[in-house]
Amino acid sequence: MHIITDFIYLRQSMPTQTRQLAAIMFTDIVGYTSLMGSDEDHAFEILHKNREIHLKLIKQFNGSLIKEMGDGILISFDLAADAVHCAVEIQKMSKDELDAQVRIGIHLGDITFENEDVFGDGVNLASRLQSIADPGGIYISESLQKSVRSKSDIETNYLGEFKLKNVDYPVRTYAIQGGELPIPSKEKIIELRGKSLKQRIFGSTISYIIFLVILVAGVWGTRSILIKEKPTLLILTPENNTGIDTIPHIISAIHTSLIGDIGKIGKLNIISPYTSKSFKDSGKSLKEIAKETKANYLVQPALSCIGDNVCLSFNMTKIGSNEKQIWSEDFYKEKSQILNLYNTVTKEIAKEIGIILTPEEDRLLSKSRTINREAYDSYVMAYQYTGDYSRESFYKALDYLNSAIEKEPDWAPLYSGRARIWLNLQQIGFEPPSVASPKIYENLNKALELDPDLPEAHGLSGLIAHLMEWDWEKSEREFLKALAINPNDAGARLFYAQLLCVLQRTDEAMTQGRLALDLDPLHPGLKILYGAILWKSDCKMALSIAEEVAAADPRNLLANSLIQIAALQCKEYDKVMKTEKIFLQEDYVKVEDIQEFERIFNEYGIVKAYEKIMPILEEVSENYPISPVDMANRYMIANQPDKAMDWLEKGFVMHDPKMVYIASTIWNFDPLFDNPRFLKIVEEMNLPLP
Repeated sequence: MHIITDFIYLRQSMPTQTRQLAAIMFTDIVGYTSLMGSDEDHAFEILHKNREIHLKLIKQFNGSLIKEMGDGILISFDLAADAVHCAVEIQKMSKDELDAQVRIGIHLGDITFENEDVFGDGVNLASRLQSIADPGGIYISESLQKSVRSKSDIETNYLGEFKLKNVDYPVRTYAIQGGELPIPSKEKIIELRGKSLKQRIFGSTISYIIFLVILVAGVWGTRSILIKEKPTLLILTPENNTGIDTIPHIISAIHTSLIGDIGKIGKLNIISPYTSKSFKDSGKSLKEIAKETKANYLVQPALSCIGDNVCLSFNMTKIGSNEKQIWSEDFYKEKSQILNLYNTVTKEIAKEIGIILTPEEDRLLSKSRTINREAYDSYVMAYQYTGDYSRESFYKALDYLNSAIEKEPDWAPLYSGRARIWLNLQQIGFEPPSVASPKIYENLNKALELDPDLPEAHGLSGLIAHLMEWDWEKSEREFLKALAINPNDAGARLFYAQLLCVLQRTDEAMTQGRLALDLDPLHPGLKILYGAILWKSDCKMALSIAEEVAAADPRNLLANSLIQIAALQCKEYDKVMKTEKIFLQEDYVKVEDIQEFERIFNEYGIVKAYEKIMPILEEVSENYPISPVDMANRYMIANQPDKAMDWLEKGFVMHDPKMVYIASTIWNFDPLFDNPRFLKIVEEMNLPLP
């Protein structure tokens, strides 16, 4: 009751809207969701004790309780030092009195109080800092650190510059140290740094590989490969008319699920979620959106209630010389029927456009499924934790999926989701294959057993056969199954294009790449795609395109990779060096070594520079993971093919995912195509040469 009273008092004492600079603290109980699933009574005891600790200390250090969100608590302080001192005491008392650990994040920034909620950069940053903090630890932003650095009783430890989820810029992050606060381990910092560039853009090696295949598999100049007589449909992001601002993950899930269901209609081209979502709040008219995407039909959904029931309305507009609304309907269903609702909407849209479903499409869209409401909520929650690719977030997603499986043990997407998360954990390096692989196969096989028609499970099976098994025949078979069920799945087409490119079936790869790109025409990789196609025939144009992308996003990994290969082809070695410095920083090379690398380049040229840096990278690789294929590529620039082969052989043994590309044009391995050691690897992998 005290928390509710304090919260009401705080809200009533404020004007309708105020903006102020404040130190914002966000705290969260580690593992609380999992505990709720296993011992609810104990979980509530911990929650109650956590409240008591917070209320006592918030008052002691002149803080203001803003609100509670489950096991999370949001607090503001006028003084940065008060926020830090309060956080330290919370951790001390939690260690002594709480049968759980707490994570804390603090940021100094602008916040806005409006009616009965709080908004602003400060709130989001505090929440994100909390999410990456060590259990029992306190992470703060640089703005807050600058405010407390003169305080002799506050010790901070700089951790690095990290990309946080839903924050548009890298955040310089510190940990509060001293007493019994945990010291972030080297492995923890490596994990956080690992996603700040390489996983920031593509999340995981898997996603990185998708885009590498775009580089070799597509052609931008002839985008209009889609069959002309097939209409193109775009579903806009549902409007949130519920009055609830904390449900973007639900809105996103509804949007993606609708596109996935409608994608099963083969006589329609369905624009993919990435492009569809890019028009949210764009201010563009329906006609402008249609022109940009070549869409004939635009659907505008709106969500007006979400709880035990779901209220969805739809307006569909046909775009021609004039705009004409051709369909409008409202749906009010119990949440347990939400999957059936998607099928109903899909059939209605097909009917209004004048498409007759095939018997197989009708079968797929007539499958009925009632879902436990809590299981569905957990399923949706799981996927909001997979975007920042941290170990902690993946395990939180697994907690939600496990909770959903307890309530819906025969729902296939839950197992497919677990398989994908375990694959990510393995590919990023968070879990060894000995731990992850059995779980990947166990969950994938269960998903396919429960639902042989689940396209994402077949796509995942194809990806695993490609990346882990190097079984090209099985991989192609599974990708084709996925695309037979959902021909509008741009991601599956990109993966399939990747496979075809590896198998040197270039024309087919181009076809699949173009189809995928037409389904997702606003994807940020498109300019890089076009430039990559040009890099051997017109390296200057490719370089210009890559530099344009990098100007907007200097840390874009693909842009810098294309700059490097195009500049190497154009013999603009200063630009090769510029991008290499970025990659060396990510590979934990010391600043003084990078400076020496640059000095040697300026005096003696690129080959000597790489001769200098490679022994240093060899030492670094003993403590930090560096891709063997990346090392081999650098040795090729250093004109040391034998050393390159040593690393390729290591990559073969380690099963480096990038090994599948060693015979493609992405890497500079052409001079090795007649090397017996190289040919042996190619034969072992059953890889064709160009």
